[in-house]
Amino acid sequence: MLVYSPEEEEVFFDQIDQVYTLTESQNLEEAEQLLLEINESIPHPKENCSVGGILLDSIFSFYEQTGQVEKALPHFLKETEYLQEKMKTETVKSSGHFITTGSIYYALGDLDKARVYFKIAHGLGKNSIFHDFNADFLHMAVTSDVEFEEFKQNFVPVDGSLQEELTDEQQDLMEEYCEQGNLEMDAENFDKAAGWFQKALDVLPAPKEDWEAAGWVSASCGDAYFNAGKYKEALEHLLVAHDIYISEEEVNPFVLLRLGETYFELGDHENATSNLLAAYEMEGAELFEDDQKYLTYLKTKHKL
Repeated sequence: MLVYSPEEEEVFFDQIDQVYTLTESQNLEEAEQLLLEINESIPHPKENCSVGGILLDSIFSFYEQTGQVEKALPHFLKETEYLQEKMKTETVKSSGHFITTGSIYYALGDLDKARVYFKIAHGLGKNSIFHDFNADFLHMAVTSDVEFEEFKQNFVPVDGSLQEELTDEQQDLMEEYCEQGNLEMDAENFDKAAGWFQKALDVLPAPKEDWEAAGWVSASCGDAYFNAGKYKEALEHLLVAHDIYISEEEVNPFVLLRLGETYFELGDHENATSNLLAAYEMEGAELFEDDQKYLTYLKTKHKL
């Protein structure tokens, strides 16, 4: 098993982040070239490398996003062939690559081949592994041959243009970047922390505000900028977080607190007062335990 060191992992994730950045800016040829260079740097089988699975998911995500999902197929066939051979003598727990391979055939309209891989995946992990995937995938894995033929005759592919769930690779990147951001916050390296949280936000597909994670990651980014004394940047992210929570009919007292404090530092006392008061009314003085300066100010404006 090839296990990347923390330093090697950081380089790897930086490169994957570059692929995302290049893709978003429509530099697709450069993004693909970099992705394939990363792929060449990790020996086959990817199963035997600590970041191999993330790389394969990145390959699928890139080609799916660019409408060239067929280009991901050779990479996954190479991996699943290895896993199928391994299954003859060893226990294999990895089912995700079989589902992805099946999903590629599904997108290409080859339902018979798709079903083969869905059935293999189901044999490894049963129904639960299909939880976050298109419902057709599990149906194809467990249905009888007769029912499958009927399914093919009436098949209408589900429109995948609107992504409803983050891919495993995107989720892994989000968690990695946020973990690094939290470590930098603990070390009081607030500028670096903000950079990591911004990277996490960049992983989210557009429109970013439609993703639940955008609320708390934007709040974390705003908190980091606030602690770094960059109040204009903090306000931008905190307002995004606040709008997201409001749209979900939730109110986050910490975001209100940081908004009030940020407005105060920017000299906007009207908005500072309204947000600080709203935070106080929700959580009381305990919320201001580390922010006595702002509680003292609020007391000059309202009888608490």
